[in-house]
Amino acid sequence: MKKTVLQSTLGALIAVSFSVSAYQDISQEDAFYTVMDYENAFIIDVRTDAEWEWVGHPGENRSGFGAFLEGKVINESWKVYHNKNFVDNPQFISDINFLFKHNKDAILITMCRSGVRSIAAAEALDAAGYTNVYNMINGFEGDRDADGYRTVNGWKVEGFPYTTGRGDKYDVDRND
Repeated sequence: MKKTVLQSTLGALIAVSFSVSAYQDISQEDAFYTVMDYENAFIIDVRTDAEWEWVGHPGENRSGFGAFLEGKVINESWKVYHNKNFVDNPQFISDINFLFKHNKDAILITMCRSGVRSIAAAEALDAAGYTNVYNMINGFEGDRDADGYRTVNGWKVEGFPYTTGRGDKYDVDRND
């Protein structure tokens, strides 16, 4: 009897500790409105600098929609090129700590191309003690269609405003 009660208690404690500290998945729509509605909410785009600049990132489009995203979307690469390989960025957490001045209560939404690297980044932020961590499912470009193009889901496909580091701005209803 004692063993069963102890096992149940330990199981409950473990479940609570994981549910309290683990990151959560969030849709593009929920991410958009969270960043719009909360001053302390940010999208951490964990893609490479090249992806940020050439593919685009959440931001103001040609119509001016999304201007509020200025300063709310931060590019901090999860993977960096080192010795001819992409490796986890050893500076990722220290850079985030510097940017957020160790504000562990900031709402941080990780995003990558399709939602894979952002999971690893969310787990690292969670392990570093950040308490409001979310992973944007499907990412910026989303999944591939039958022809191999990323047109199934994602920030761009769902019609949220975006721009590029080159200064290009894209209308919500365009996929260029």
